[in-house]
Amino acid sequence: MQLCEYGCGQEAAYQFKSGKWCCSSHWLKCPAQKNRFKGKSNPFYGKKHTEETNKINSEYHKGKTAWNKGILRTEEEKKKISETTKEAMTRPEVRELLKHRPNFSKDKHPKWTGGYYNKGIPLYNTYASQIDYAEKCRRNKNDKNILEVKCAYCGKWFIPTVRQIYERVRSLKGTNYGEQRLYCSDKCKFECPIFHQILYPKGFQKETSREVQPELRQMRFKIDNYTCQKCGKHQDELDVALHCHHLEGIRWDPLESADIDRCITYCKTCHLEVHKKNDCSYYDLQCKPEGYSNEKENCS
Repeated sequence: MQLCEYGCGQEAAYQFKSGKWCCSSHWLKCPAQKNRFKGKSNPFYGKKHTEETNKINSEYHKGKTAWNKGILRTEEEKKKISETTKEAMTRPEVRELLKHRPNFSKDKHPKWTGGYYNKGIPLYNTYASQIDYAEKCRRNKNDKNILEVKCAYCGKWFIPTVRQIYERVRSLKGTNYGEQRLYCSDKCKFECPIFHQILYPKGFQKETSREVQPELRQMRFKIDNYTCQKCGKHQDELDVALHCHHLEGIRWDPLESADIDRCITYCKTCHLEVHKKNDCSYYDLQCKPEGYSNEKENCS
């Protein structure tokens, strides 16, 4: 039995051109040689080239190309390289390594968290602590790793995208333009009276603006199960957003404007139709001068 001549004392399997025998295909792969050049035992451990040496090496290699760059190989050379590679892959130590290699097509990587990043789904543990002082957050019921927030307009719980959370965090830190509030859909975003507004809410008019308080609107939507009480369509079935409509003219009793029992959920289309009725237009519901009849209009 031929032993390795590079210091490990194992059975040799390869003979080099120099005539020496080794347990591995390369002498540096021998365990004894690996330990010899590992860590502080390496003679070059902790040493660095001086600036003068780096400059000399840079000038020496300037304008030079790799020795094998642009070399055209013949079919015989290609065939020989292919056979050599196949022979190397069939070595016992290589086969043993391939046996223990994880198959990620069948087995998941130990650090795999469910593919949330590729799908743009925010993780609760990552983002909740960054926005929970400004937004209502919770874990998803089906997957505790997923972050859910409340829509700024309708108050519905939904799963935002990582991009939405990122922009909202930047806005809270003061490094982004606008507030970047979180909306469950484009319908809610464009219907929200504060979206893309700086000074006044959307549609603001002095003494006649009738925007509903956000908390009141969200509670009414939840009570009516996000469904228009006139046409019976759910929020997901509508092409327009939901509105919180006051059944009575709130300008007659401003203090009762936050009474949730005096409100009802309508879609935008039905809301406009209701206000086309007699004595229920926006003009009829505004503040009247003294002496004007103060009979309440019921718009439903």
